[in-house]
Amino acid sequence: MPSRKSSRNHNDYPASTSSRGYSNGGYTYPIVPGQPMHYGSYNPYGTADRRQFTRDGLYNYDPYRRGEYAQGQPGAGPGAGAGGPGPGVEDKWRNTYPYVPTSYYYHSPPPRPPPESLDLETEGGEEERENWGSKWEFIFSCVGLSVGIGNVWRFPTLAYENGGGSFLIPYFILLIFVGKPMYYMELALGQFAQRGPVSIWKMCPLMQGVGIAQCVVSCIVAIYYNVIMAYCLFYIFSSFAAEVPWSKCSKEWGYSANIASDERCYEWSKDEPNATCAAADGTCQSSAKQYYDKVVLGIDKAFLSPTAELTDGEIKITNETYALTELGNIGDIKWDITLCLLLSWMVVFACLVKGIKSSGKVVYFTATFPYLLLIILLVYGCTLDGALEGVKELFIPKTWSGPKSIQDPQVWRKAAEQMFFSLSVSWGGLIMFGSYNKFHHKVHVTATVISSLDFVTSIIAGVVIFSILGALSKETGIPLDKIVEGGQGLAFIAYPTALARLPVPQVWAIMFFFMLFLLGLDSEFALLETVLTAFYDAIPSLKRFKPVITFLLCLSCFLISLPCMSYSGAFVFQIMDDYGGGMSVMWIAIFEVIGIMWFYGANNFAKDLNFMLNISMDGCWAWFRHYFMVVLWTIIPIILIIILGVSLSAWEQPLYAKEIQYPDWIHGVGYFLILIAVAQIPIWGLFMSLYYLCAPSKKIADVIRPTPEWGPGDKHARKKYQASRAARHKGHLHGYENPAMAYPYYNYAGYHSYHM
Repeated sequence: MPSRKSSRNHNDYPASTSSRGYSNGGYTYPIVPGQPMHYGSYNPYGTADRRQFTRDGLYNYDPYRRGEYAQGQPGAGPGAGAGGPGPGVEDKWRNTYPYVPTSYYYHSPPPRPPPESLDLETEGGEEERENWGSKWEFIFSCVGLSVGIGNVWRFPTLAYENGGGSFLIPYFILLIFVGKPMYYMELALGQFAQRGPVSIWKMCPLMQGVGIAQCVVSCIVAIYYNVIMAYCLFYIFSSFAAEVPWSKCSKEWGYSANIASDERCYEWSKDEPNATCAAADGTCQSSAKQYYDKVVLGIDKAFLSPTAELTDGEIKITNETYALTELGNIGDIKWDITLCLLLSWMVVFACLVKGIKSSGKVVYFTATFPYLLLIILLVYGCTLDGALEGVKELFIPKTWSGPKSIQDPQVWRKAAEQMFFSLSVSWGGLIMFGSYNKFHHKVHVTATVISSLDFVTSIIAGVVIFSILGALSKETGIPLDKIVEGGQGLAFIAYPTALARLPVPQVWAIMFFFMLFLLGLDSEFALLETVLTAFYDAIPSLKRFKPVITFLLCLSCFLISLPCMSYSGAFVFQIMDDYGGGMSVMWIAIFEVIGIMWFYGANNFAKDLNFMLNISMDGCWAWFRHYFMVVLWTIIPIILIIILGVSLSAWEQPLYAKEIQYPDWIHGVGYFLILIAVAQIPIWGLFMSLYYLCAPSKKIADVIRPTPEWGPGDKHARKKYQASRAARHKGHLHGYENPAMAYPYYNYAGYHSYHM
């Protein structure tokens, strides 16, 4: 009988003198001695009796060999006929089943991976997540995110508009009992799961929309954050002159020297500290104020509509000034400030194009240099005559009741919004930064230090602003609360005024506004990287096109921000800040903490962090610390709901500079900005509920429970985590019941008996 073909090329194996058989790729095929090259089927169960081999001759017995090849063999056992063994098991198999050609991979299997290369927890070989180059890159990036324009620009502005000390007290209370715990929560959550703000909600699928809402808010804030950075670049370029232009009233401001100050302008500089204006009504504005309004913003050319209307059904005529009354009439786009905006977005794109590896290196400088200038301005501001009165305004409340007091719900709401804005809590950026961290990094120490540093930076910036305002108030005789009208321009009025009085003001102005630009750049890294990380987590293949995706995102944000560059851009900016970046974050924070601390469980979350940080529960202090944080995390949603509910009951629509109002449809646009972010939570919650209700393999109750994919992002820690969780529910597990034991397929019983 002709020999059986061995493979697809139809070539017989050569004869071999080996008594053990032919071996290919770890498989052994018995050979019948003294006969042409024939072999039996390989034995997948290792059932050949080696004692029989020893008794009847080395490997002469093959229970799977065909019977006709065994006829007449010496040493054959009885019953074989003609001195040989009878039909083997293979003959019975071949009489029952048709012959199937042997695959090439049967004789030449692919190489087996070593045990350590197996990851039984991933699907399709998930890519390793990118990590920070060092822990200092992580720390400085968090500092750059939390310590930014929100501290230097927004905190002094809100403190000035909401009673100074009356604002500082609620801000400090909320920082201790809400801000710091949530800051720690988000950093630790990202580090534990090593996922972005959207993928993190495998811990509670019902709250999937929270992560998407955070990405929407981050995108909105990134759009108008870069507007502030464009203002900084404009001041930097304007400082390259014989004298800084805002130090004096002039008839030749601007690139074309066609912008002039009016009679209300007065100069407050080191040469003329006591100058007054010539306005007939006594209403004076500093040269820095008029320069910001007329040259930077061009708001004096914005279309304003004085309106007479009846109020409360009475015959009472009130003349109010309204902005943005005509749909689409926002004035011309200022080309000079638009070019600065374009340059700012180009810098952001260049720093983001390589991901966190590039932005992580930049923050070494951008997060540390601003402190040098802030300290210099702090020393200078505190030495001004009248600075003490301004500092008192920041720390001592004027009144304890009434509007703009500690009893005003709006002050508490503004303090909460600034706390979220300053710490960057509930934006998704902290979760994103933590997800790129090493699994066992001591994040609780980092969170405590950075959140404290954020508060100190806000205080330094507040003291600088209020000391300058106090000096201005004493020298001009104008009450401190009337020095400027407030609004986002406060930092661009008080700081330039102080810089103009320093020696060589051009150098100081360039350094200061460059510092302010760097502070905004740090925050832009986090805001846009949050959105990009959400894309990459949802569609991992997009990581191969990082430059393209980053470019498209930056280009889209630049185009959307163009209305802020118009003559009415300051009004558009305020609506985006008050509604899109303020109120939205409060709603998102409430649902975020409810999903984590109420649905997933504050105690479960605290145990996860103990596992990640190797914190032992031995001792009274460990138990107290654990359950103190559990209780605090549990009541945070209640605190935020009370603040938001009381403030909404006394809601007042925002004004620009305390006097310019907006029509109702503009406030409708603001509500839409809130809705476009917050509505993601119920929409995605409904979608996930319907999915769990209709899917055959799901239960509706599982929509608030962690999915099987939830757990540590580090695969080695994940196996230990699964074992510890299983042990808590079932006691100590052994062998294959222990999920931490990674048993490859070649460790199963019987593998080595036929592959060795």
